Amino acid sequence: MRVERFTRIVWILLGAVLILDALIVSITFSINSGVVATFGIGVLYLFYGLCRDRVRASRRKGLLQWMRIPILIGSGLMLLLFAFIAVLGRVDTVSHQEDAVIVLGTALNGEEVTPPLRSRLDVAVEYSTANPDAVIAVAGGQGPGDSITEALAMERYLVSRGVAEDRIMREDRSTSTYENFVFAKRLLHAHFDADCTTAFITNDYHVYRAGEIAEVAGIASTHAHADTPWYGIPVDYVREFLAITKFVLTGR
Repeated sequence: MRVERFTRIVWILLGAVLILDALIVSITFSINSGVVATFGIGVLYLFYGLCRDRVRASRRKGLLQWMRIPILIGSGLMLLLFAFIAVLGRVDTVSHQEDAVIVLGTALNGEEVTPPLRSRLDVAVEYSTANPDAVIAVAGGQGPGDSITEALAMERYLVSRGVAEDRIMREDRSTSTYENFVFAKRLLHAHFDADCTTAFITNDYHVYRAGEIAEVAGIASTHAHADTPWYGIPVDYVREFLAITKFVLTGR
């Protein structure tokens, strides 16, 4: 009985944490697919926890009994994928001898870089110090509600941190990770007038998918990870789960 009660409390707390995190991210930044999915999963877990005793007691195939196995299997698969991308995402492969580094964009807060993007840019600053000859390509167009492009905001931040403006190239048309790579590749090839070696920088949860997309875009790239703010982990990982599912189905 104690184990069952503890398990029930865990489901309830997990659901409440996911709902709260989704609300915090939606208020602080914006509403996206990750926020909506995290909120929905939180509601599902909360409902399941509150009704768990009735699920186990029920001997007929009602709604609650039908929910039990899909929730357990789906949660297990998500946890396995989360563990995979979390571990892989923290293994850097950069040599600091690449010709260029591509910093992948993400959402802004008006004209200001958000904490996840700032984390990526701080890693880019560190990279630029370790490899002072490298060109830095900042990639990202203008998202809904933003007053400037992600690339421009990224360039401004890098310059404010001491990176020379003439080392920075702006790719400001892309609206997806695939376009980040495709358009940045065109800029870099035009700049070097030949193939060049590249590294990309993104948050840890995004490294695996970004690497796969880079290959689809024809870029053999090393990578360096940036940390994900703790309060964004649930939403970002759930959103990445959806994005990886999309990538498997569409290749982008």
